[in-house]
Amino acid sequence: MVLPNFVTCLLATGLGGVMIVAMLEKLVPVVPSFGLYLLFGLTAGSEFSAVVPLIVISAFGSMSGSLCWYYLARFSGAHPQLRLLSNWLGRFSAVRQASGWYSESVTRMALVQLVPAARVYSGLASAVVTIDAARFAIATFLGCLIWNGALISAGWMVRHF
Repeated sequence: MVLPNFVTCLLATGLGGVMIVAMLEKLVPVVPSFGLYLLFGLTAGSEFSAVVPLIVISAFGSMSGSLCWYYLARFSGAHPQLRLLSNWLGRFSAVRQASGWYSESVTRMALVQLVPAARVYSGLASAVVTIDAARFAIATFLGCLIWNGALISAGWMVRHF
């Protein structure tokens, strides 16, 4: 199997490179996450035991990217334009109901990580509705374990079966 040069450079950086790429995928989603994580699985080692650290490290990287969005929104909340946006969104009953539904449960916050477009910007929404950073980080990590784990495992299985 011949891989493009950028892929071999990425793989040469090891798990640290995987974590950085997973974080960047959340910050600048140029490549769809399903393609990226399938590629990680396709290029993983021949034993399935090599996939487990890949899943955990990529989930940590994804969580780090989400936390970047979270803290960006949290710290810029003092900015007048963002405060106006938050107040405007708070007027709609559907937004209030959705934020209440979302913030009630860690499971629900984790499940948002399974929705491709929503998983990227969930940190912004979580900061606006003032969800605790620790709860958000735990939920995001668990959701990313499921999403990344399923895709990386699928990529590994495609190559080996």
